[in-house]
Amino acid sequence: MAVMAGLQGGVAMASPEAVTPYPSAFFAPAQPYSAWDMVARLPGFSFDGGDSDVRGFSGAGGNVLIDGKPPTSKAESLESILRRIPARSVVRIELVRPGAPGLDLRGSALMANVVRGRETTTRGRLETGIEAHRRTTAPRLSAEFSRRSGDRLTEISASIGREVENDKGQGPRLRVSPASVVLRDATYSEDQAHRVAEVTAGHERDLAGGRLRLDASIKADRTRADILEVARFPVPTIEVVVERERVLEREIGGHYDHALSGRWALETLALLRATRTRAGDRSVEGAEVSATRLASDGRESIARALLRRQGAATTLEVGGEAALNSLDSHSGLSENGAELALPAANVRVEERRAEGFATLTWRASDRLTVETAAWLETSTLTQSGDSALKRTFLYPKPRLLVVWAPDPRDQWRLSLERRVGQLDFADFVSSTSLTSNTVTAGNPDLEPDKAWRLTASWERRLPRDGALVLTVRHDAISDAVDRVPVVGPGYAFDAPGNIGEGRRTELELDATLPLDALRVRGGLLKATVIARRSRVTDPATGLARSISDAPPLEGAVHFTQDLPARHLRWGIDATLAEDKPEYRFDEVRHDRTAARLAVFAEWRPAPAWSLRLHADNLTDGEVVRRREQYAGPRGTSDLKRIETRVMTHGAFAGLTLRRSFDRL
Repeated sequence: MAVMAGLQGGVAMASPEAVTPYPSAFFAPAQPYSAWDMVARLPGFSFDGGDSDVRGFSGAGGNVLIDGKPPTSKAESLESILRRIPARSVVRIELVRPGAPGLDLRGSALMANVVRGRETTTRGRLETGIEAHRRTTAPRLSAEFSRRSGDRLTEISASIGREVENDKGQGPRLRVSPASVVLRDATYSEDQAHRVAEVTAGHERDLAGGRLRLDASIKADRTRADILEVARFPVPTIEVVVERERVLEREIGGHYDHALSGRWALETLALLRATRTRAGDRSVEGAEVSATRLASDGRESIARALLRRQGAATTLEVGGEAALNSLDSHSGLSENGAELALPAANVRVEERRAEGFATLTWRASDRLTVETAAWLETSTLTQSGDSALKRTFLYPKPRLLVVWAPDPRDQWRLSLERRVGQLDFADFVSSTSLTSNTVTAGNPDLEPDKAWRLTASWERRLPRDGALVLTVRHDAISDAVDRVPVVGPGYAFDAPGNIGEGRRTELELDATLPLDALRVRGGLLKATVIARRSRVTDPATGLARSISDAPPLEGAVHFTQDLPARHLRWGIDATLAEDKPEYRFDEVRHDRTAARLAVFAEWRPAPAWSLRLHADNLTDGEVVRRREQYAGPRGTSDLKRIETRVMTHGAFAGLTLRRSFDRL
């Protein structure tokens, strides 16, 4: 199928096999308020917000582009950025697959590209809202402003508000022996909330034949948790715990793109990010006083460049990324004023990382696309303080992707790649939880896990813009990261560590099903469900088990109905129950979250006004932590006790009022 010539909104249009465009008219019946509302309705697309904790840009930016480019910011979530883009400014949203000219998919098999109009306009939005919880409220206020004139765009936003953790609450905390004899009976209550203030600014313009974008942001997050535990048996006691944390994030970055010739283009990106964390917990139970403290300062500096050559049937991309990252962390634990020794309590970690890559995409025909890629990553990790160590890693990461579209309705994707995990600097530093009475040690010998991943996907386009996407993934893992004991003179603590080989298989279903054929006019059902099975050898017992923090099932189902004649949209959201196991050397822990149900209704009495009402956790789903605690290492010690803590937060509701304005 021929490629459509020309540029619209600065992004090249390609054949339907590579790009499926959805114009703004496609989303009009849903009366979207922002680009986020539009992305949520894309057929067969499952949003991935990325992971800002991943150092560097590869794998951190999610699966949505804006005007063909990934957002520069890592401090601000991709969802927040999309919510700031008014739906009125979006010309179309494209589903992009390998082979789309002029777009860097960063190894993804499917991405969304939000294309905005370029007419001169001034836009703004004011938003206020409040959530009412069982024991508190959470107000918020935000404002946004943007001005586009010619080739220049300026954007400013600010927000302040309170966010309540809805997986905290109240309930029993029971400790029993292996024979079910009650050892301790208590009630537990935990309330946790954040006070968040954030300011962002961005500016882009044409410069020296290219396009420059600059972004800056600052975010302050203050968290407080108040915990009360009242024991009735065997001895009446009261424990009060207060947890505090203050995080300040500052970030500045930008990217510059330049077309060097008819076929060559250069993309560059740079970012500087600094995070300051100060935290402390204090527990009082009778005459016993325990306290923890944490002071950490992290910095991330990244520079990335990509050179692309666009041919008639091939696309070649070569580039590299360099990063300098550091973390200075100091933690402590005291009991009744006496300091306790913790392993790796005072540590500085510095990483110098470089990555080179090359990708060649060949559009063999309208039905077949082949993409080959290779990354070479090298890093030097230096630790000083309580543990002194210097290590150098070198990892090749090849990748092969084949996309075959036998007809306009079906597409098959098969990929094989080598993936290398990224070490979390926090895993090198000890941490303490007073509420669970556990110490997690830092592990200076931790190495990243490696895996060969084989992925097969089938995408089926259904009538009335429906879609089904079925994906199977299998990982063959080496140096799997899980839990290991760290033993020293007079102590034995649990820590992150490498436990050898493992495997993981996932089956994912993404479905977009319009319900008009079932006489539910304007109805849409979207679902994402992931079934997971993993296996590693437990270092404590020598037996096979699942990987820690890998739930066997997770997913969500969303129903919406658009009633444009009434300027109304409503829906139901259901989240499946989830069970996350964690296998410590002397404990098996399960964190279970019950299924939850939420409803919402959004009314648009006028184009500039929006009123949204939502009610969440209508099922009052329990959050259960079960701890099977052993007298020592699980493989050689008897089960000592079983502790079960149940919390319910209760249903909560919220109201949001938005007012937007436009001026051409």
